[in-house]
Amino acid sequence: MDADAVGHRILERPDVAAKLVKLWGRSVLRDGAIDRRALGALAFRTPGDISRLNRVVHPAIRRELRDRIVAERRRGGIFILDAALLLEAGIEDWCDRIVFVDVPRAVRARRVLRRGWSPAELRRRERLQWPIARKRAHADYVVNNGGSMAAARKEVTGIYKDLGRRLAGLR
Repeated sequence: MDADAVGHRILERPDVAAKLVKLWGRSVLRDGAIDRRALGALAFRTPGDISRLNRVVHPAIRRELRDRIVAERRRGGIFILDAALLLEAGIEDWCDRIVFVDVPRAVRARRVLRRGWSPAELRRRERLQWPIARKRAHADYVVNNGGSMAAARKEVTGIYKDLGRRLAGLR
């Protein structure tokens, strides 16, 4: 499950949009809907701005994620939650194992250029998150995603197999 996709859906809700407009004004709208780029420019300025954004969107995101995780646990097997801010959101205890995908700074900088972010925007946003080393320290597994897709896929496959073996041992 992609937590970012859940967050994007939450931003489409009229009640959430109204709260965001109340906080930051109509500049966060484009064609009557939340403009994520405009919202990001305002909401990722300071820790206080992020906190205001999180108070609006996180309860709904958490509810949807929790409901889906509970449903998937009933079905059994391995469920993967892709959540870049898992630790910052304080929901790591919802997970049996944490996989941190590590990407060298230079590679992150190249990749976010495709999103239209400047190097300064990347630095600004990263300063407002947990340091990479702190995230890595909380992980049960670390995947190096700075090289080829094939190399990363091989690491992920190894982790998946290990998790499958652990799950089989629990039964």
